Amino acid sequence: MNPAYRVRAPIVLFSFNRPRYLEKVCAGLAAQRGVEIDPRRVWLLQDGAVSPITGHRFARDEDIEASIAVFRRHFPQGRVMASPDNLGVARNILRGERLVFEGLEQDLGYFFEDDLEPGPWYVWALERLRELTEPFPRVAYFSAYGDHRRNYPGPLVKYIPLEHHWGFALRRHAWMRMMEWLKPFYALLEGRDYRDRDHARIYRLYEPLVVGSEASSQDAAKSLACMELNLTRVMTNVSFGRYIGEEGHSFSPDSFRAMGFDRHTIAAGEHFEFAPMTLSSLLWVDGFHRRHYERLKRERFQPVLDAHPLRD
Repeated sequence: MNPAYRVRAPIVLFSFNRPRYLEKVCAGLAAQRGVEIDPRRVWLLQDGAVSPITGHRFARDEDIEASIAVFRRHFPQGRVMASPDNLGVARNILRGERLVFEGLEQDLGYFFEDDLEPGPWYVWALERLRELTEPFPRVAYFSAYGDHRRNYPGPLVKYIPLEHHWGFALRRHAWMRMMEWLKPFYALLEGRDYRDRDHARIYRLYEPLVVGSEASSQDAAKSLACMELNLTRVMTNVSFGRYIGEEGHSFSPDSFRAMGFDRHTIAAGEHFEFAPMTLSSLLWVDGFHRRHYERLKRERFQPVLDAHPLRD
């Protein structure tokens, strides 16, 4: 029997200009099973359309208005924080993290981008992971969207490395350590639109590290921060949700299909049994991440630097 939970962590949704995706996210969250969610503790962090730096328009006003309407239809008691300006992904997510960890002074937050559709047991799975990871302060992130290539059905749930920060939980103590490490990264975002960030200088922040990334995104920076700080990012192998971002900043329909996300399905079971969480299982996750990013640094990072020379 799946235990029931009263969710105390705030739930934050990040939205921009894809109301049809947000509709699936909100509908999924509103239909959660095995948990009691206080709708007053669900937040929409809505980004704006026009850059205050360049004046460039990144979205239509009607798409932003439609996104807010979608959220309010599903969560009429929820809170909307709509930015008057375009912040970009990194700054919008950062203000959501600051809301939870500084404004609300919470030790844990649940965060959803607008392209991770939660199945009916998704938040329940996060709550189960919250319990299981509490004895291990090294755990920074945990998530439950699973292995999209294999679609494990359950009922046994095991643990694999978390790669993308979709539908994730983050703990405050880890976030505070990460923010200190990430200060140089965020400094390079100042005075620029996120889409026009200085890739060359961001990559050179990683040059002294043993690990590296081919991406200059905030997601990649946080992944490297966790490895440098010995913080764990762990996920269920069972897919309690699915990635739906076929069109957007990160994926095209072709790349979405090439990576197999078009075949990502939500586990259909009703009862799930989580394997014991152990230090050895978490160290295996950390070791997998480290080997992957060390190999990437050795074999593929120099061409990235060469493709992004420093400019005055």
